[in-house]
Amino acid sequence: MPEDIRWKQRFDNYCRAFSQLNKAVEVHFSQSDNELIQMALVKAFEMTFELAWKTMKDYLRFNGIDVKLPREVIKQAFANDIIVDGQLWIYMLENRNVMAHVYDEARAQATVQLICQQYMPALIQLHQFLQEKSA
Repeated sequence: MPEDIRWKQRFDNYCRAFSQLNKAVEVHFSQSDNELIQMALVKAFEMTFELAWKTMKDYLRFNGIDVKLPREVIKQAFANDIIVDGQLWIYMLENRNVMAHVYDEARAQATVQLICQQYMPALIQLHQFLQEKSA
């Protein structure tokens, strides 16, 4: 029972972060040149991604699969049909790691485009999957 509660609690946190990221994406589309919005979008993505892989880790554990590291979690999530595009999630992980330690404007702008065009659909797919499982 505690494992069941843990992944659902983590999913609640993911939902809140995901909602904030959605808002940041919406604002970005109306103010695409605003550097503060871009920074907020990148930080919202970092938080959402962190909660995404940790939620997947807890969900996998609930289903009897014990993995610890983000890359392992992504591989197992893909192998267990939790996520659709494992390679994209690996790219997301790598991009998140770079953005968490290095900030330059060109890289931030490229990341913003990736978040809006490629990463959001993957985060939406995970959200929908976990929403169905938590019902």
